[in-house]
Amino acid sequence: MGRKVAVSGVASIEPEATCSFHDVAWSCGQRARAAFNSWLRGRALKCVVPPEVERFAIAAPCSLGKQDVGAWLVSNGWAIALPTGIYGKAQAVAEDAEVGIFGPPR
Repeated sequence: MGRKVAVSGVASIEPEATCSFHDVAWSCGQRARAAFNSWLRGRALKCVVPPEVERFAIAAPCSLGKQDVGAWLVSNGWAIALPTGIYGKAQAVAEDAEVGIFGPPR
């Protein structure tokens, strides 16, 4: 039986989200999903899910090989760091570099 797992430490960008960069609105939610799917290339994530969790949605740390998924999403501007999470510095770098949702449509 499957579970819904969210990557811990990040707030995802919903597919219908729009972003604005210098007064130019664009479909950043669709682009975020496409960028993540492209990065995954069909590979499976490994998430650390506690065994006692039932069928409720949970947040868990996930990796793709040795890469931290939350770090990749935030540092590329495709997710927002949660205030209580560990990715605040990665988000600041993404904002300064104007990548992902923090930059122009590409």
